[in-house]
Amino acid sequence: MRSIVYYYTHLQLPFADAAALLSADPAAWLPAPAEPAGADWIVTLHADGAAPQPLAAHQARVHVGPATMAESTLRRDIAWRSGSANADRLVPMLEADVELASLNGCGCQLSLMGSYRPPLSVVGAAGDRLLGHRIAEACVRRFVLELAQRLEPAMLHA
Repeated sequence: MRSIVYYYTHLQLPFADAAALLSADPAAWLPAPAEPAGADWIVTLHADGAAPQPLAAHQARVHVGPATMAESTLRRDIAWRSGSANADRLVPMLEADVELASLNGCGCQLSLMGSYRPPLSVVGAAGDRLLGHRIAEACVRRFVLELAQRLEPAMLHA
C-alpha cells in the first residue's frame, strides 16, 4: 500500500523568474549540498523533529526528470531512494512531482506531491503508521522549504 505525502509553500517571486530557475540545472535549486552521481544527485534529507537524531538525516539518491510547462504551471518529476545499497530495504522510495504554479501576479506556489511504499512489507506498514509517515512528511517539508530558499536568494542576486 502506497502512502501519500504533500507539502507546499508560497514564494514572493514572479512565476516566470521562478520557473526559469526551476527549469535550470538541478544543482542550482536542489537542497545543498547536492552532489552529482551519474544522472542522479546525492542529497541529504532531513526529518527534523520527527525522529531521533540518528534517524533524522540520511543520504538519498535523487533523480530529477525534465521540466514540463502547461499554461501557468511548471512540473518536474523527482524520485528518491536511499543513497546506500544497504539501506534500500529500510528507506522508502518516493515518486513525486515538484510543481510551481502561478498565483496570478501574487507570486507562486511551490509544492511537492508524491507517494511512497513503506519498506519491509507488513512490518514496514506498521512502522509507517507509528513513525515512518511522520519522517516522510518531515523530509518532504524540509525539502520543499530548502528548495524555496535556494530559489528566492537566486532571484535577489540576479
